Amino acid sequence: MFVVASDGSFLARARRECAHLPVDVMHVGNMTGLLSELGSREKMNLAFVLLVEPNGRHIDVPGLRSVRLEFPQVVIFAVLDECDHQTELRLRSIGVQSVLLPPFDGIDIEREIATAIPNVTPFKHHPDLMRRGQVRLDFLFPSDLSYVLGINHEIVMLLKEFGFPPQDVRINIPLACDEAITNAIMHGNRSDPEKKVNVQIYVSHSRFKIRVRDQGDGFDAEHVADPRTGENVHRARGRGIFLMRSIMDSVRYREGGRVLEMEKFNTNAKRSKGNGQ
Repeated sequence: MFVVASDGSFLARARRECAHLPVDVMHVGNMTGLLSELGSREKMNLAFVLLVEPNGRHIDVPGLRSVRLEFPQVVIFAVLDECDHQTELRLRSIGVQSVLLPPFDGIDIEREIATAIPNVTPFKHHPDLMRRGQVRLDFLFPSDLSYVLGINHEIVMLLKEFGFPPQDVRINIPLACDEAITNAIMHGNRSDPEKKVNVQIYVSHSRFKIRVRDQGDGFDAEHVADPRTGENVHRARGRGIFLMRSIMDSVRYREGGRVLEMEKFNTNAKRSKGNGQ
């Protein structure tokens, strides 16, 4: 197990109050250290990460996204003293398994780990069925982050049925969609519940497309600075757009930045065609 904690006193409190919190763990102070430690392991089928912070807002969200993207075999928990509803939804949408809040004396870390991976019987279907079909979904909902999890669940199920690669099903496409929809809610509509977000999804055996429209003022995506250069490395702005562009095959902003269209091709479909199947 890896423990990420920037506050030593809060970590000590969590150790005292939580039941069965492992002592023999690799402790790192931030997400950069966690990425380095995970990357140094040659073979790792499964790993558990415990984020221990006084406040959920202290968690490095871009760093957490990078962990989920590069290491899909990692199961993440968060032990937090404080966490507002919006932050909790954001952490869950990124892929945090459980957000554990006080009172800590009712939290058993070993039990959380034991129940983290569900044992779900695979759904059996005709292997050729999805090559002959396509699905279109159209959602219109208020600016509330709680909808993001539900939409991403539908996306994951469809990607799996249409035979997309596991990395795209579990991590890549859900991460990009989470960023796109969350941005529309938080930055486009500024979390105004009177404003709506429209999400249109198309899935076939060969590709996945998503169109996200908000009712905000828009922005110029071409003038968002590259987060990999200069002082931009330390700024949060622009990381989401860079993340989406690094994951998806096509990312386009339209209507003054109020509409985002993304596309991802199914590499398994290309492989099947190349093999004459």
